[in-house]
Amino acid sequence: MIATQTKHQLVTLIDALPEPKLAVVLDLVQYLLERDLQAGWMNAQTQSTVYREWVGSDNDIYDEVFADANPTR
Repeated sequence: MIATQTKHQLVTLIDALPEPKLAVVLDLVQYLLERDLQAGWMNAQTQSTVYREWVGSDNDIYDEVFADANPTR
């Protein structure tokens, strides 16, 4: 029920916005959706067996090759 109230409030406020500000709202909503998708993708990738093997100690040979790309490792 709270989500419905919030959605109603948003729609009411959005209806009052001029076109240029609607474009800003659209950008924000797209950013929020993409950020969640990217976070989910990154989480799935870093939890994969292949990724864990790649960053594991057995593959330290690559640390020297990629030292410039990841100086904190």
